[in-house]
Amino acid sequence: MRILLIEDNEDDACLMRETLAERTALAIDLEWVDRLGSGLTRLVHDSFDAVLLDLSLPDSQGLDTFDQVHTQNPEVPIVVMTGFDDEGTAIQAVQRGAQDYLVKKQLDGDRLVRALRYAIERHRAERRLRQSTEQLRALTGHLETVREEERTRIARELHDELGQMITGLKMDVSWLSNRLGDASQIEDTSPLLEKTRSMTVLIDRTIVAVRRLISELRPAILDHLGLVAALEWQAGEFQQRTGIRCEFVCLLKKVTLSSAETTALFRILQEALTNVTRHAKAAKVTIKLEQERDALRLAVEDNGRGIMEHEAAGLSSFGLIGLRERVALLGGKIVLQGRPGKGTTLTAQIPLPRLEEIA
Repeated sequence: MRILLIEDNEDDACLMRETLAERTALAIDLEWVDRLGSGLTRLVHDSFDAVLLDLSLPDSQGLDTFDQVHTQNPEVPIVVMTGFDDEGTAIQAVQRGAQDYLVKKQLDGDRLVRALRYAIERHRAERRLRQSTEQLRALTGHLETVREEERTRIARELHDELGQMITGLKMDVSWLSNRLGDASQIEDTSPLLEKTRSMTVLIDRTIVAVRRLISELRPAILDHLGLVAALEWQAGEFQQRTGIRCEFVCLLKKVTLSSAETTALFRILQEALTNVTRHAKAAKVTIKLEQERDALRLAVEDNGRGIMEHEAAGLSSFGLIGLRERVALLGGKIVLQGRPGKGTTLTAQIPLPRLEEIA
């Protein structure tokens, strides 16, 4: 076990070394430096299993000391040591990533070794968990890509194959209707003409249904005219379908996105509007697309009942979980705010370094 001790008090450092040396069951290699700058340098050039860190050093004081070490090498677990028994500082240190917080006057050999062992094992477990989460997120992204490709393929086949066949069928029925209208050898063609008219109505309904399916699978406007036009179209379609007044406000002149980013933001809006329809009991929805500092911001605000905190955090809220994963794949975040009786605002923020805004 290789430990880096960053401690400016030589007596404390010697005590640490002696305490660890007494643990003959463990092979512990302790390296001591008395300045933060020296410790940061060692972390760059050497590999350590853990860091024992005093927060009060000649060249750094307080939690800023921890932040600098953690930033320098976040893969090395850090155990904080201090002469002050301050619970508030201890909580903040752990929240920032420290594996433990030890008060020097309360230390003994067993506790110190146990803290180091636990710190290393916890850090390894956290790293495995992060790796697993990253793998699951990558798989989610791959599945979303495959699903969008399949949607696009099905929409194209519906348009090219089924659409053409239905159009041909309508032309044949129209031709038959015209011939029946001109037929003089048939005494009464009205039943046949009525039948062709009902067939034409049914074919027209089928055409509308196929177009709707194509739009739901992959709206052509998304590929041909881009995100802003697609969001505006979706707002209009939502208002027409549900009767809920829907306003789209775009404060960007133009934005260039990859196909994956465009699709993700469009699907986020679709899912947000679906949630409004199912749960919000709203009379109005406002959609806003804008730049906020270094992020692209898509906000969907309704004036409905307002989502409750337990609903937003519920593990069964798969729609919201899906939204968070979509945004996380782009390096962004979802913020959901509910005001009881006043509505809900869902905000998706995507970092602009991944995008290229054109004024």
